[in-house]
Amino acid sequence: MGRMLSQTRPHAVLWDFDGTVADTEPLWIASQIEIMGSYGVTCTYDQIADLCGVSEEDSLIWLLDAYQAQRGEPFHMSGSELWAEIVAEVIRRLDEIPLPWRPGAQELLNELQDRAVPMALVSASPRLLIDTALAKMRPGVFDVVIAGDEMPRSKPAPDSYLLAAQRLGVCAADCIVMEDTISGTAAGRASGAVVIAVPCIQELDEYPGQLLTSTLDGLSVDELSRVWYQVKGIARD
Repeated sequence: MGRMLSQTRPHAVLWDFDGTVADTEPLWIASQIEIMGSYGVTCTYDQIADLCGVSEEDSLIWLLDAYQAQRGEPFHMSGSELWAEIVAEVIRRLDEIPLPWRPGAQELLNELQDRAVPMALVSASPRLLIDTALAKMRPGVFDVVIAGDEMPRSKPAPDSYLLAAQRLGVCAADCIVMEDTISGTAAGRASGAVVIAVPCIQELDEYPGQLLTSTLDGLSVDELSRVWYQVKGIARD
């Protein structure tokens, strides 16, 4: 890792990608609507938006059920083949544009990196898509990267955040998780980390162990530390 831990928390920051680091949820929504439309299935924006942050398995269940309901027959390909087609379309769209940063995310990432705070990227997206995004970022910003196709259990299970903390050599309870979805914030809270919830597509509720904020714009590393102690109810030394 090469980064020294200070006594001050957070010891690390664990980032979701879609909708938190980058505004890629619209790419996912448009791609799923387009691909399903090519097979004669109409999906609305709101229907697909509800799938944001949902695992590949659960998304496919919904998409295949929609095909069955509208077409009156099972889908002619496997779910994995359909998902690969959707992912390829998202990657194609992402590859053609600059990374669509969420407000404040790039600035905060840069400050965290400059101050040698360990960071992990923890995404439900597949490795191929994450690698496409990483190529558009400052080199070496994340010490650990965990993709959705590398984890047996997806969010809202805490597994990916617990693994990220383990690989960074820290306790998840000493970390901050940055998330934008219902399932992602639930995973972060279940890991024991402090969660900063920044809604993108989905509305989020208040929960213990979590700070709900409308934007990362203007959020500094020092402010992150203040949030960790405040949410944990621990007085700073």
